[in-house]
Amino acid sequence: MILQKRNYKAFDLITLAFKVAPNWALLTVILRLISAFSPALIIIITANFIDISIAVLDGNASVSDMYISILLLGIFTSFRWFINVFNKYIRSKFLIATRLTYRVELIEKRGRLEYCHIENQDTYDLIKRITDPADTQIFDQFDKALALNDVFFQVISLLVILIVNVWWAALLILISSIPAVYFGIKAGKSTYEAGRDASKIERKAYYLTEVCNKRDSALERTLFGYGSKMTEQLWERFETARVYKHKTRVKSEIETAISTVLINLIAGVISLILLQPLASGIITIGLYISLVTACITLANSFFWLPWQLRDFTQHLEYLKELSQFSQLEEIKNPFTTSCGKGFEFKQLEFKCVTFTYPGTSKVILNNISFIMVPGKHYAFVGENGAGKTTVIKLLTGQYNNYEGEILLNGKELKEYPNSELKAIFSVVYQDFAKYQISIKENILIGNLGDVTDTMLDDVIHRLELGNLIAKLPKGLNTILGKIAEDGVDVSGGQWQRIALARTVVNPAPIKILDEPTAALDPISESRLYGQFEKIIASHASIFISHRLGSIKLADEILVFDEGMITEKGSHEMLMSKNGKYADMYKSQLEWYQTEEVAVNG
Repeated sequence: MILQKRNYKAFDLITLAFKVAPNWALLTVILRLISAFSPALIIIITANFIDISIAVLDGNASVSDMYISILLLGIFTSFRWFINVFNKYIRSKFLIATRLTYRVELIEKRGRLEYCHIENQDTYDLIKRITDPADTQIFDQFDKALALNDVFFQVISLLVILIVNVWWAALLILISSIPAVYFGIKAGKSTYEAGRDASKIERKAYYLTEVCNKRDSALERTLFGYGSKMTEQLWERFETARVYKHKTRVKSEIETAISTVLINLIAGVISLILLQPLASGIITIGLYISLVTACITLANSFFWLPWQLRDFTQHLEYLKELSQFSQLEEIKNPFTTSCGKGFEFKQLEFKCVTFTYPGTSKVILNNISFIMVPGKHYAFVGENGAGKTTVIKLLTGQYNNYEGEILLNGKELKEYPNSELKAIFSVVYQDFAKYQISIKENILIGNLGDVTDTMLDDVIHRLELGNLIAKLPKGLNTILGKIAEDGVDVSGGQWQRIALARTVVNPAPIKILDEPTAALDPISESRLYGQFEKIIASHASIFISHRLGSIKLADEILVFDEGMITEKGSHEMLMSKNGKYADMYKSQLEWYQTEEVAVNG
């Protein structure tokens, strides 16, 4: 397993690559080590080649003495070219391995996260920063770590050459490199932090990009003509992020450039100073050229050091966030499937439940209590933000940091594994998914177990989907949406019936409808709820709706107000109390009178 719950350190820039692709990682390390030491070896070989060449000209050596030097120069020069080409091939292999391992583990981790991390903006941004660059991150950080090692080994080998011959030159270059190291590390941190802050602005820009481009928004873009205005806001956000990152980068570039100029000036001064021992015959021409070349190569290595350190530091910052991501709280056994057949629902009870969303102080549910039993239909009504949907989130295990007790068949809800809760509750939300697959698959995705053709036909008939399917070119096998060449669009109301059919075929004993029909007119919604209620007559159900005429047939209606249940009872009982429910119903009375005429007429 690559991703583990722990704090990641600098050495993990290397070890993660070995976990993803051990053989390719080992080969890369060997090739890069040879490449790192090759500049020093080339300098030594070049110096020897020059001295032998001069000796041949003076008649003190033969041409054959030059063959070994020429051969070695050719080998090392060709080898450096080979590494650059082969590194591209290795990178492609790494990317394939990363997609098959590291990316899969990140996706699985994301699927295991507690729901609060998805709703929290800070942790959601963290998740995006970790998962978005997943394909290239492992190799890139491995490559940058090795690049820094390349510089380190190059510097060590070149310093050895200088120390052996002119120790003071090595000391001068080392001292002048201190600013380069400092500014390189500083630039890496500031660049990553700038990217992190800019990502929040860019995330909003990417959302606007979807609004401007997505097919679902096309009609409203045309109707309201907001395309140009939205595009303007989009570019403003991108430009804000670009300017912010650019300012940080320019500052770091100036700082590192100043330090590298200093190093090169020192190298130039050393080259001039070495002319005196050359003229005195203390050092040979070959040795002088090798020492000057060593100084220039060393200065060039230090020239790239700040940028290498900057990239290296950015990847260290990524590891810090990877540590945070790896330790985010998870749901236990989220991918375990359970058909729910062995579960017999007897009773659900909320006992003095109070709930506040993590990281906030506002009480969403305040000491609420109620009981549900099999075969009864319940309705939650109230204003937006009253706590209705929050109850569903608690029931389905998305949050468990509540006070009080939620007892399912007498057992605390927190004790049920997530897989079991998925088998007990089947929910259709207001923003239900519209899968661009066949209509048959859209329905059967609600129960991947054993739905027979007879069961499927019955659901289609009872939810009045038969006429739609009969008109589709391939019937049940017609692809919905425009992703396929022969795909077909269906209306919002038809999508809602398909979503309800998905819930009906699901064997869960408790069905929940959280305003999935909000787009329908009140009469159509009431009829659809009535059909649904008959189909699931043997199940317990929860309806959430702002249209009170749609839920007046419920056995018990719970009225939520500012996190409390202020009224409960049947439609007739609540109307007789003349309280909040009665006031809400009377304010919508015209809808329901029209509905009754339409139904009875």
